[in-house]
Amino acid sequence: MSPDRICDEFLHVCKGPKIEELSANAYVKKRLDEKPDKIKNNTFLDDVYKQIADDPSARETLRSIQFSDLHIDFMYQEGAPTECNFPICCRDNGPETYPMNGDKVAGKWGDYECDIPHKTMKNMFEWVANNQDELNIDFITWTGDNSAHNVWDNTQEEIT
Repeated sequence: MSPDRICDEFLHVCKGPKIEELSANAYVKKRLDEKPDKIKNNTFLDDVYKQIADDPSARETLRSIQFSDLHIDFMYQEGAPTECNFPICCRDNGPETYPMNGDKVAGKWGDYECDIPHKTMKNMFEWVANNQDELNIDFITWTGDNSAHNVWDNTQEEIT
């Protein structure tokens, strides 16, 4: 049933613009048709790399580090279970946390299943600072979100 018919026959309130239904292929074609000519044939990046390769002049090299989505858990607890009955584990969520799976516990520096402890982030930053002479980093980019995945518990102070 068309959206216009639903509005006219059942709701009696729709006066908005006509909705055009597109298949996935039609949507993709529409988006590709709207691309600027310079990138329409999808060789834009190949063309940029070819232009760089064809340029005989020396290019400046910059060295960078990117930190992304660190998800720092200030309540991380070494030895806490990595699997628990809560949305976020590797922390003491109370007696009902233990034991879900006693052989899978949070390690000293973190666990793949959990957000990282503050000391891991601090140690990582200290390592970069202490090795700057060897690393010779020009810039650092820090992207993504930082707070732990217990978003229901975030305060404005923590986010700031």
